[in-house]
Amino acid sequence: MWGIVIRIVIGLLLIVHGFAHWNITTAWGAKESARSWLLGDAGMLGTVLWALLGFLLAGIVVFLGWGLWRPLAIGAAAISLITMVLFWDWRMAIGVIVDVGILAALLWVKWPPPELVGS
Repeated sequence: MWGIVIRIVIGLLLIVHGFAHWNITTAWGAKESARSWLLGDAGMLGTVLWALLGFLLAGIVVFLGWGLWRPLAIGAAAISLITMVLFWDWRMAIGVIVDVGILAALLWVKWPPPELVGS
């Protein structure tokens, strides 16, 4: 019973975080490029879309109980962190905390255990 609840909660949180990436682009209005401290004016929409897609797929796959959600979530969190570092805006601080939390939970703490989420 708890495994299903945990899968639903994790899946919903991953999907919500994915859609938050779409809102990153609104931090710069409807522009196709943003200013990076390292890259200068650069298109970042592709990177945002990869993170969005990764989190959406991870959320859907965890609902299904497949183990593939872990590498999807790890990859999406890594892409997300790279994007936020390159195009830093203080409004992204919560996203950094969420991404670091995802990486810490999955890579360091190894939570949730596969037995709990059915994968």
